[in-house]
Amino acid sequence: MAEPGYEARKKAENQRSSGNIQGAIDTLEAYLYTDPHNCRVRMDLARLYVIEKNDKDFGMVQLDAILDIDPDYDDARKALVSILKNNKKYNDETKQHFDILLPKYPKDHALIHAYGTFCREQLLDFQTARESFERCVELEPNNVIYRLSLASVLINDLRMYDSGREQLLIADKLQPGNKKTLDALKRLQKKKFQGDKGPKKGFLTRFAR
Repeated sequence: MAEPGYEARKKAENQRSSGNIQGAIDTLEAYLYTDPHNCRVRMDLARLYVIEKNDKDFGMVQLDAILDIDPDYDDARKALVSILKNNKKYNDETKQHFDILLPKYPKDHALIHAYGTFCREQLLDFQTARESFERCVELEPNNVIYRLSLASVLINDLRMYDSGREQLLIADKLQPGNKKTLDALKRLQKKKFQGDKGPKKGFLTRFAR
């Protein structure tokens, strides 16, 4: 027996795939009128608003509604935190969501990296950001993005230039010829290790997004 909402979700996905985004939204909203507590259907609706319509505000309304229905619906909480973490006015709420998610998913390196970025960019908590990025590297040591994030916070925020350079050199070995890594190494070498002045703040920031 098909789960409740299956046909509506299938129809909406076919509409989305064919480019009929509003039709997909109408299909899901019509179903929710009869079954407002169906979290899977509401999650699909939230994704359509956020991804296809770029309407993050209404998407967040749907995600909040899901968590009101089922506080353990972690996919909704992860989606919500991915939106909230980029706006300082939501810092307290974002931190609360991370505090719920992180103990439940101690090996979710994407979630941990998002938390590190949040700590660095919004809370200016550089030490926690460093610890988060180090955990990501521990979980996925061959991920160049995580190495660059760690190097960035070490060099730009904590002024740990030798440790930062070590991460860049490892990143270069993992992915030889990566322009971001090579540019970062060149700038660090020029500004810190060959001159009298240290590197300018922020020269690696763009590599850690």
